[in-house]
Amino acid sequence: MKHPSLFFYALFLSFTLTLQAQNPYADIKADIRKAGGVFNLYDFNTPSPAVAPKGFRPFYISHYGRHGSRMSSHNDTFEKMNEMLTEAYQNQHLTERGRLFFEMYKPLYEKFRLRGGDLTLQGQQEHNHLAHRMFNCYPAVFKGKSCQVKALSSNSIRSIMSMYAFLEGLRECRKDIACQSSASLADMNVANPFTVNNPDVGTTDAGFLNPHAAWADQLDAFRNRVRQPHRLLRRLFTTEEGLEKYGTPFDIELMFYEICESIQATGGKQVPWDIFDEEGLLRMWEWNNLKYYLSKGPAGHSKGRQWAFSWRTLEDVLTKADIAIKGGPVVADLRFGHDILIMSMMTLLDIEGWNQAVPDDSVKYVWKEYRVPLASNIQWIFYRNRMGDVLVRMMLNERDQFLPIASETAPYYRWEDFKAFALKRIQVARHIISTTHSPAKKKRPSVTRSSLG
Repeated sequence: MKHPSLFFYALFLSFTLTLQAQNPYADIKADIRKAGGVFNLYDFNTPSPAVAPKGFRPFYISHYGRHGSRMSSHNDTFEKMNEMLTEAYQNQHLTERGRLFFEMYKPLYEKFRLRGGDLTLQGQQEHNHLAHRMFNCYPAVFKGKSCQVKALSSNSIRSIMSMYAFLEGLRECRKDIACQSSASLADMNVANPFTVNNPDVGTTDAGFLNPHAAWADQLDAFRNRVRQPHRLLRRLFTTEEGLEKYGTPFDIELMFYEICESIQATGGKQVPWDIFDEEGLLRMWEWNNLKYYLSKGPAGHSKGRQWAFSWRTLEDVLTKADIAIKGGPVVADLRFGHDILIMSMMTLLDIEGWNQAVPDDSVKYVWKEYRVPLASNIQWIFYRNRMGDVLVRMMLNERDQFLPIASETAPYYRWEDFKAFALKRIQVARHIISTTHSPAKKKRPSVTRSSLG
C-alpha cells in the first residue's frame, strides 16, 4: 500500500508541473502586447474552425462583443504624466531613458488629452473587420430575402461606437440588411449586468475596484509583496524628490503602464514597454491579472457572487435563440459591452481555464486576462439540418470552446443539451445571489485606479 503522504505529494507535484507548463511569462515574452493584459490587441490569425457535422448549415448567430481598442480610462493620467515629466525635465531630474520617454510623450499628450476611455480609430476598424469576418464565415445566415439584425449596447460611448462600427461593416457586406440598434439603461441588465441598474446588485457590489470589496485588502497585500515600482522610477528619474505629489510610487508606476496601454490601443508601432525591466513588467501584469480574477473570476472569497450577475446575459442568449429556432425573423442578435462580462460568462459556463479557484500566487497559471483582448467576443453559432435538429457551437475570439457537456460532435452540441446545461448554470448563479450578501460598507484610504472595461 502506498503511503498517503507520498500519494498527495505526487499529486501536488503533478499539479505544480502542469501549472509551470502553462506559465504565461513565456507568452508575454514572445508577444509583448500581452503585457497590456486586457489592452492586448485582437489576434485576427484565427485557426480554421471545426467542420460542422454533415448536413448541418448555420442559420442564426448570437453574439457578445467587447468594445474595440480604446484609451486609458482617466484623463487625469494624461494630465499628471505631462505635468510630472515637464517638471522633472525642467529640474533635470530625468535620466536619459526618462528624457527619451518624455520626448516621445510630448506630441502624444495633445492627442490623448480629454480622450480618457474613448474608442480609437483602431477600435472602430477592429469591429468593422469583425463584422466582415462574421458575414464571410457564415454567408448562409445572411442570405435570406429578409435579413434582420438586432443590436444592443451598454450606455458607454466606446461600446455604442463599437456597435455602430460593426453594423456599418455588415451593411458594407449587404446594403439591405435591416439593423435595429439600442443603447439604453433598459439594455444594461444584458449589456452590463454589474451595475446598480440590475436589481440583483447592491450598492456595495457595484464597481470593479470596489472600496468595499471583500478582496480589496487581499489585492493590496499582493501588490505590496510583488510589485517593485522603484525599479521603474530609478530607470526614469535621477531622484524621486517631488514625485509624491503625483501619487504613491505604485500610482506613478500604474500611470506609466496605462500610457503604454493607450499607445498600444492607438496602433502605436513602438510601444515603450522597455521602460520597464522584464521582471518589473511581468510583476505588473501579474498584479493586474489578479485584479480581474478576484473581481470577476472563480476566486472563493465571495462564493461566486463576483461572476453570478452575468446570468441575465446568458438568459437573454437562450430566450432570443429560442425565438430564432422557432422561425423568428432575426438572423443575428448582437450585444456590445465590456471585458468583465466575457470573463464572467466563461466562469459562469464552467469552461476549463476559467473555473479554477487557486491561491493568489498560482492565479497567473490558470487565469490570463490577456485572453480577453480589445474587441474580444463570444459567438454562439446555430446550425440546423433538414430534420430540424439544432446544434450550437460557442467560440471565444473565433476559437472553438469545449463545454462540460457530453457530445459526440464537440465542439458542436445539441441545442437541447446546451440549453439544459445553461439553465442549470443560471440556477446556480441565482442561488449564489440569493444566498450571499453585498459586502459590508468599509472605508479604505485609497483605491488604485484601473483601466477596466
